[in-house]
Amino acid sequence: MTGRNSARLTRQERRQRILDAAADAFALDGYHATSIREIAARAGITKPVLYDHFPSKQRLYVELIEGARDKLTMRGAAVMRSGAPAESRVRAAIDAFFAYVEERPTAARVLFRPPEGDSEVIEAAERVQREATAALVELVASERDLLAGAADRDRRLQLFMEFTKRGLHGLAGWWREHPDLPREALVEAVMDLIWRGLARQFAAPD
Repeated sequence: MTGRNSARLTRQERRQRILDAAADAFALDGYHATSIREIAARAGITKPVLYDHFPSKQRLYVELIEGARDKLTMRGAAVMRSGAPAESRVRAAIDAFFAYVEERPTAARVLFRPPEGDSEVIEAAERVQREATAALVELVASERDLLAGAADRDRRLQLFMEFTKRGLHGLAGWWREHPDLPREALVEAVMDLIWRGLARQFAAPD
């Protein structure tokens, strides 16, 4: 892998190859047990080349989970900002979530799996998850002026979206163990569970 094909890669392509290799390694062995040497070998490069793109394993991990979070958020936002009825948009957003899990299973697993060991890495992962919840809250709140209603409306919305996010993450892990279940079945199951509560968030403030 370190031959001519690797040499033709652009800097961005090589960077993405490193991120993909890191996702595979972290998903298999976890953050603590994965070495830079292993990631470099998976990417078909040397350690100095990897360090030319990422100064540390911690920075590589953080960029990986930030990128996965941003891709998921952007997919959901694109769907939710369409002109379809709210229920259809929510169903499509859930489908977009599971489509990402299907397309990028190792990156999704690393994003959803809490790291172990390094306290700075744990704090970074917690920050990424807080920001993911905040993005979901903002996306739903933008449907109407939800935060201008009852004094506790913002808190209830945050709790609902945190519950939904963690439930989706857990179900994605369960799906990995039951790969024969079609994506559509997961989407419908989630809609059955959350739509009534979410529809209340779309309602006009009291």
